[in-house]
Amino acid sequence: MPVPILYVIDSFKNPHAGTEGQLYQLVQGLDRSRFSPHLLVFQDSAYLQENGFPCNYTVLGRSGLSNPLAWFALWKVAKKFRKSGGKIVHAFFIDPSIMCPIIFKPFGVHGIISRRDMGYWYTQKYLFLLRCSGRAVSSVIANSEAVKDVVSNSERIPRDEINVIYNGYEEKVERVSIPAEVSLLRKQYPDAVLGVIVANIRPLKRISDAITALATVVQRSCNLHLVVVGDGDHSGLSQTAEALDVRERVHFLGRRSDVADCLPGFDIGLLCSESEGFSNSIVEYMRAGLPVICSSVGGNSEAIEHGVSGYLYECGNIGELSDGLMKLVFDTALRHKMGSAALKASEARFNSRLMVDQHQDVYSELVR
Repeated sequence: MPVPILYVIDSFKNPHAGTEGQLYQLVQGLDRSRFSPHLLVFQDSAYLQENGFPCNYTVLGRSGLSNPLAWFALWKVAKKFRKSGGKIVHAFFIDPSIMCPIIFKPFGVHGIISRRDMGYWYTQKYLFLLRCSGRAVSSVIANSEAVKDVVSNSERIPRDEINVIYNGYEEKVERVSIPAEVSLLRKQYPDAVLGVIVANIRPLKRISDAITALATVVQRSCNLHLVVVGDGDHSGLSQTAEALDVRERVHFLGRRSDVADCLPGFDIGLLCSESEGFSNSIVEYMRAGLPVICSSVGGNSEAIEHGVSGYLYECGNIGELSDGLMKLVFDTALRHKMGSAALKASEARFNSRLMVDQHQDVYSELVR
């Protein structure tokens, strides 16, 4: 009989987002002859109501660590789940990963939690709760060695209980066409090298570093433009570009659901973040055959091989970032060579099938 697995997340709103996208692919790819998945969300969402999920889902209707009704509702779910033969609960995000191990362990259910960032959200309160609930955790799945180190050191979970499974992505599909907004940029600037940065506009992403580097590079008579794809208010970045006299070279496309279709229309992928667990944007660049320039934080150095598939630079070092950009802007052959290496590496290391298989190995080991 397939092993029942309960996936728990506070809400599911966007199958293209990082954690939610990986959960969607994981459940979609599970071998149903071995595992029987069910999704539990603390709160319903418009997306689930309109589109459903790759497996049946239930709404808890309660949330919040300080809400006794949420704990009691989850306790009733755990009791029912174990009675039906359930053996594994896999929790995502903060509240579920604190509550589930504590509630499900007394029923004999193995608790798995996922960690996908460098713990920028840690507070003393959360760390105390995580260290308490961590004693009931059977296994942790981290999406990079860097994240594994943070979880082990901060949440005090033994390293041998933490498995590293890199993000997985569906096999490359043929693009019908590049979206109109990107095609228009190509027509407006036919001789330009287009760098792209896919990130929501917030300080953590340090997009202003890319604009500052752009201003440095164009002083060398480089025809470089920067395209920012991501949600958020770009007025501050526009002011920075204006002050550096490169406003006409910086383009904002806003939030998009067709990022993968846009990327083949660009030449270089950039990411300047000061914190990354394992960047989906970097792998998307690689899958589009783009050379990558990124800060050497978190799991970035586990994805990009310096000098082969792109360049790593010390976060905040505008000089290093500018040097990498200039090398790629001036050398078309180098861009193509690095882009090809990036594509080959992404197909071998970050595919959806491998990600699903490795999760299934963890599940099988626990129930064995």
